[in-house]
This record gives sequence, C-alpha cells and structure tokens, in this order.
Amino acid sequence: MKKAQIFKIILIIFLIGDITYSFLQFYHTPLYGDMEGGIVPAKDVQEIFNDPTGIKAVITNEKHVNPNRFFSHYFFMEYFRNVPILLQRFFEPITSVYFSCALAKMLVQLFLIYLLTTTISNVKNILNHQFLLVAALVTPLFQTHGYWSRMGIIDVSTAYTFFYAVPLVLLVIFIKSFYNRLYNLDNKPFGKKLFYLIPLVFILPLSGPLIPGVILIFSTLLFSHYIIDLKKHSSNSILSFIIQIPKDVLYLILPISFFSLYSLFLGFYDSNYGSESIPLIERYLKLPVGIFSQITHSFGFPLMLTIIGINLFIIHKKIKNEEAEKIIRSVKWIGIFSAIYILLLPFGGYRPYRPNIIRYDTFMPVTISLFFVLGVTTYFLYGKMKSKKYWIFIIASMLVYTFADISKLDENKCEIQALNNISNSPDKVVELSNDCNIMSWGKMTDYKNSELKSELLLLWNITSEKKLFYQKDYR
Repeated sequence: MKKAQIFKIILIIFLIGDITYSFLQFYHTPLYGDMEGGIVPAKDVQEIFNDPTGIKAVITNEKHVNPNRFFSHYFFMEYFRNVPILLQRFFEPITSVYFSCALAKMLVQLFLIYLLTTTISNVKNILNHQFLLVAALVTPLFQTHGYWSRMGIIDVSTAYTFFYAVPLVLLVIFIKSFYNRLYNLDNKPFGKKLFYLIPLVFILPLSGPLIPGVILIFSTLLFSHYIIDLKKHSSNSILSFIIQIPKDVLYLILPISFFSLYSLFLGFYDSNYGSESIPLIERYLKLPVGIFSQITHSFGFPLMLTIIGINLFIIHKKIKNEEAEKIIRSVKWIGIFSAIYILLLPFGGYRPYRPNIIRYDTFMPVTISLFFVLGVTTYFLYGKMKSKKYWIFIIASMLVYTFADISKLDENKCEIQALNNISNSPDKVVELSNDCNIMSWGKMTDYKNSELKSELLLLWNITSEKKLFYQKDYR
C-alpha cells in the first residue's frame, strides 16, 4: 500500500473517531436551562411569534423579549416539538430528547467543518485527500470540553446552540459565496445560489443580535474592497465605482444591510434592553480585560494564535507568489473585520453574566474567522514547507486540542436519573433527592418554578400527565 493511501486512511480514522466522540459528548451533556420557555413556549416568548418582524412593537412602542431573534426561536421550537417525537419510534422518550440534542449539535458542527474545509481547499469531495487534510486541521479546534470556555462554537446548552451557532452556519454560507466570488474560486454570477441566498437576506437579520452587526461590517468591507480594487484602474468618482459593482452583489448586500439596520433598531424594543446597563465608557474599560481573559485563560487560544503567527511569518518572508499575496490580503481583511467587531461590541450593552463584554459566545465570529485563518495558512504551506519540525509541531498541536477535549461522558447521568424518577413517580408534585441541575441553570427548590418544565416533559411523553417537581434544599 502506498504512503498516500496509508495517510488517507489515517485521516479518515482520525476524523471518524473525533466526530463520533463529539457526538457522544453531546449526547452525555445535560439539558441546562432556557429550553422549556422556547419550546412550550413561555408567554414572553409567544410575543415573538405574535410579532415575528417586530413591526407591532415599533408601532405600539410595546417592548417584548428578543424582538430580532424570530428565526432562532422558530427553528428551536419547531425542532424540539417534532424531532424528539419522531425519534421515539426508535428510542425511549428520555433517550430521544438527549439524542435530539446531540443530533442538532452534531449537524451544526459538521456543517461548519464542511463549509470551512470546502472554502479553504476548494474541494467538495469528502474522500479527497486534500479535503480530508483540511478537515483534520479544522475539526480538533471545535472544543466540547477542554478549551470550550474560550474557543467554544457549539454551546453546552442546546438552546444557545440554536441562538448562536445555528445563525453562524447560515452566516458562513452567505459570506462564503462572496469570498469565493472575490478570490476567483467561483468567479461567476450567483445564478442558482440565489435560491438560498435570497431567503438568507431575510432570515439572517432576524436571527440574533450578533448577526446584523457582522453583516453590516462585512458589507462595508466588501464595498471598500470593490472600490479600492476598481480605483487602482481608474480615477473616477466613488459613485461610478459603486455602479460598476456586480448587480447581483448589490441586490443582495443592499437589502440585507437595510434589514440588519432595522434589526439593530429593533434591539431598542427588547424588554431586556438597558435593564442592567452601565455607561458606555465603563463598558470600553472592561474590553481590554475581556480580550486578555479570552487570549490567556487557557492554552487553546495562545496555541492557535501561535500557529497562525508562524504560518503568516513563513508565507510573508519565504513565499512570493500571487496565491501567497491573496492569503495575506484576505487575512488583513479578516484582521480589520475582527478589530471593528471587537470595538463595536460594547455598544451591544452590558450583561452581568458577561462582565467583561467579551465571552466565548460574543466572540464566535472572530473565533470562526481564526479557525479559517489557521486552516487556510497551514493548508497553503502543505507541499511547500519541507521542514519536519514544522509538521511535527502542527500534528502535535492538533493532538493537544484532541486530547484536551476528552471528558468523562457521564455529565447528564444524574439528570437522567431525576427525569426517570419524575416519569415513574405516582405523585403530581415530585420531591427529588438528586443533587444536580435538572433542565435548569440552578437547583429547583420551589415546585412552582417547574410549571413550564412539567409541560415540556408532558409534550415529550416523558410523563403521561403534568407533574411538578422540586429538589430538597440541602443548605
């Protein structure tokens, strides 16, 4: 057997092992909180479905929660009102819920890996050795346990996976089309791609608070790129350059930018807006602390930045060709985007659970960009960099991410036991001795707070009737 075939088999085994293990981690993750409110749903969440575009809130000046997150809530509710029930043809009700959570997270992670890999390698065949190589570089970066608190893309909470990672998938699909267009990977009019790009123009701005800001920054930089590129060949006015921008690009970017501005405006009609605010200057003073914590808290981020730094140094100093220039140029644009995005974050308000403004969830657009930069620069050096020490370093780094992500695979054992106790109990108010969080962020010491949770358990067929529950207070 040839070395190339052996290498390909090793890559396939590594990827299958990593992906399988990720699924097991997702399956053994507790449910955490904020599920019942979005699925049953709660009264305040129902307001989102009564006013999906937020127009009613603007007209009546009546605020409600998350007025610009309709599609995130819609996808979340529809998925968990249907998929666990469908899976109950094969699994017990409790198992079907955890399997549904794992399936959703796994699909999101696989989509992101595929999108990053195809963009970096320009190869769509998943059995191609180039595809496998890039996938092996990108996959270990998706942390479920080890460095998750800073590098996390797939949230431990399934609810927040739908609010952050799912819109991120749609955003990457949208931006990928423009990236391919700019860098001649697919230098043709969008054509059939418009069938999914046009719906994204409406879906993305109403999929969460981060997405509209990212779109506006991206749109501004895209126009800047076109104008700078056109200005090299002409001294006409900026308006004349805008007219020269491809029409299908304008027809997508202008409306999505308008809807993104509207989405940010809707943020003022969020009932949570300003409830625990602090002055803007104080938010900016917290920003350096957040950046420092993000970079230095654990080994994951420094290692990623080190790899990127080494790659860029090698490309800049030792390789002089058009492809290298394209990579350096794209990395510069990503750097500009990241800097603008971070500087605008304090305008998004203050939350006590994000005391330093930056947290893994608000940092996701930058994190996924860094995943791309690491992948594209390392892949570019493949075949060009002959140093064995360099490739030993890269392989060792990927193994560091892989082994750092190992977990016990029993984190939801206590919660599953509690759900079984609720299911099997003859009581309508069930006392639980389980000392763990049950579908929540904290202990459930008052049975009245389990009202919506009990409705969700009934909806999922875990109980045959509505059963409230509470935990003993051991204080």
